[in-house]
Amino acid sequence: MRKVLLMVALTLTLATTFLAATKRNFQTGKLVSVTEDERLDEGTSYRWAIFTVRVGDLVYTARGERVRRRSGDLGQGLIIGDAVQIALDGSEYLILLKPDGKELKTRIIKRARTQ
Repeated sequence: MRKVLLMVALTLTLATTFLAATKRNFQTGKLVSVTEDERLDEGTSYRWAIFTVRVGDLVYTARGERVRRRSGDLGQGLIIGDAVQIALDGSEYLILLKPDGKELKTRIIKRARTQ
């Protein structure tokens, strides 16, 4: 009985892992800039990386994860002016594919059409 329960639990775990893996529809864009945004909250300074990416006639500005002091490369290996692979995750998130193949999830803070 114990072995059967263990097998069922293992099967359910594997099934949810494979179902949760989403296939993203990446498209090619151009990394326009990587800057930082700094905010002061009750005497504590917080910094975030800000990514600007152009895809077709749209320009997305997205905020990355919080950046620590002396953390080094804000762009996490991405080079301004280079082509980047991006995917939209719903209407809130922009996924950038870093040079090492890992995904960088950023929150969209602005959308604009190019002129």
